[in-house]
Amino acid sequence: MYFIFYIRWLGTSGEFEKYLGRVESIIKGIEGVKYRGVFVPSSEWNFAFLIETSSFEQGMEIYKTYIKKYEGQHPLVLVEKLELLFTFKEIGFP
Repeated sequence: MYFIFYIRWLGTSGEFEKYLGRVESIIKGIEGVKYRGVFVPSSEWNFAFLIETSSFEQGMEIYKTYIKKYEGQHPLVLVEKLELLFTFKEIGFP
């Protein structure tokens, strides 16, 4: 399963580096989660994080941990969107 986390960023590049460091440190602390990187998509979004997990719960743990640890400290993210990509096997399709 892949999680694609899209954001629109309002801050400076230095502030983004700090934000990125926070997200990456949380991802590294969750076993079984593979961080594939942050990308610049060809859409209205500024950045997209690509994360591979073996379960929905693992992916949500990233988000829950970030909110608990940094609640109210990310005003530079204007809008965010989470998209999930499942394999046919993961959704039980024959």
